[in-house]
This record gives sequence, structure tokens and C-alpha cells, in this order.
Amino acid sequence: MLPPQTILEEDYAALLRHKHYTLRTVEHKLICIRRFMIWLDKNGMALSECGYSDVLSFLKKLKDDHFSLANQNTHITAIRQLYESQVRVEKLAHNPLVNLIVKGFVKRLPHDLLSTEQLDKIFDSYKPQTDYQLRNKVILGLYIYQGLIRMEMNRLEVADVNLTKGTIRIRENVKLNERTLTLAGHQVLLLQEYIHKIRPQLVRQSEYSKGDRLFFTYANGQTMNETLKKLLNDLKKRHPEVTSFFQVRSSVISNWTREKPMREVQYMAGHNSLISTQRYQDVNLQDLQASLNEYHPLK
Repeated sequence: MLPPQTILEEDYAALLRHKHYTLRTVEHKLICIRRFMIWLDKNGMALSECGYSDVLSFLKKLKDDHFSLANQNTHITAIRQLYESQVRVEKLAHNPLVNLIVKGFVKRLPHDLLSTEQLDKIFDSYKPQTDYQLRNKVILGLYIYQGLIRMEMNRLEVADVNLTKGTIRIRENVKLNERTLTLAGHQVLLLQEYIHKIRPQLVRQSEYSKGDRLFFTYANGQTMNETLKKLLNDLKKRHPEVTSFFQVRSSVISNWTREKPMREVQYMAGHNSLISTQRYQDVNLQDLQASLNEYHPLK
């Protein structure tokens, strides 16, 4: 019979896999809940006996140990999901941490955002010479025009693309909501060539099954992470203004807020909260204020 701690961790890991977390993230979250379980044990407390105020005491311990606000929030998220996993297998009746977050931590957006014109130039200057590079240009377009994240890129399937309607379905994930986004005309043409001509050739070149995945590597890996990393490094060499795909996504959403209603941008970005979307509008306002201060300083 497995020890209770092992069963608990297996229940927890099963929930995270169900939510499509990567193996690395699961391992990181397990470290967090093990730290919490050690704290419970030192205080002679079982998980089922621990309540909201007790978790706040654990949070104070993290703060006293100089854990950052971001790290405190990471622990709280992990513990909240630990309770969720126990509710899921009907070992606990409720999750006491549904609404607990550590206030004061705001994820900063980059201020070196790229304009629509810059993003268009980056896309247009990428000239594919091979089948794999054409695939990469399709991927680059989804970053630049739809503002996807890596997790979404890895989970795309052929059926998510509707060439007739010129749309692509982005599946719900642990960070963002499901949404259906419009493709630019040149993206439809590229995707049509990739899906009907290039992708079948790439499938035949590999010895491994690729299933219905839209993008895949030559090897047996289940993610495109290494390929996306190489693509980013290539872009950085050609365009020093590019720093990360997070910067690209932030730029896309920021540009949307200049052109579209905020609720529409919220949907397109996949944000759960309108507040998350409004942060991108705030960056635009800060940039405007900085420009006004530069050219029209108050005397």
C-alpha cells in the first residue's frame, strides 16, 4: 500500500496533467506543496484540518523567509490546486482557497513594445527556403497576428483551422480561454499550402506518429519548444528589437487596444478578466504620457 503522501501527490499530479501542465511545471508545483506539507507536519496538522486562516499563517512564514510576492502566489496557486485535486477525488468536500491571492504582485509588461508596422516588417522579412522554414513562417504569423502563447502553439490541431471561413480555433488552457480568431488573407494562403502540401511531406519524413497536431518536430517530441526557441533566436539576430515572444504577444494586444473595443480585445486575447486586458491599454497611456513629457515638459 502506498504512503498517504505518495497518494496525495499522485492525485495532485493527475489533476495537473488533466489541465495540460508540462512535466517541468508539475515538478515545480510538487516542490511547493511538499514545502506546505512539511509545514503542516511541523504544526501537527492534517490537510483536511487546515483552513483559510492556517494557510495565511503558512503565507506569513513564506514572507518571513523572504519569499517574493510572485513566489508566494505560486505557492498559493499550487496549494489551491492541491485542495482542488482532493475535491476532485472526493476526499475533501470543499476548497477553502478558491479566492485567495497575494495582493501587491503585478506582472509587468514590457515597455519596448513593437508597432503594427514593425511586426508586419518582421513577418514580411522572413523568407522561407525549406519546408520547415515555411512551417516556421506559419507559426510566426500566428504569434504576430493572433498573439498566441507557446502552450497554444503546441496544442493546435489541423481541425482547428477553418480555411473556408478564414479562422482558427484556440483551445482553452490553464492560462487563457478558448476563442476563435480571424486569419489575415496571407495567413490563409500560407496555411493552405502548409496543410495540404508541406505538412504531409513532413509527416512522411518522420518515423514517428504525429497524430492530428498542426505543428510537430521531426523527432518524437510532443512539443515544439526547442523549435520555437530556435525561431526566436533567429528573429533576434535579424531584428535586435525583438526580445521574446511575450514581447510580441504584448505588442499585439497593446496594438489591438488602440483599434478595438476593450471587450473584443479581452476575447481575442483569451483573458479571463477585463483587468488583464486593461493593463495593455495602461501601457499605451504611459507611453503617451512619456511622449508628452518629452516634447511638452511642464516648466
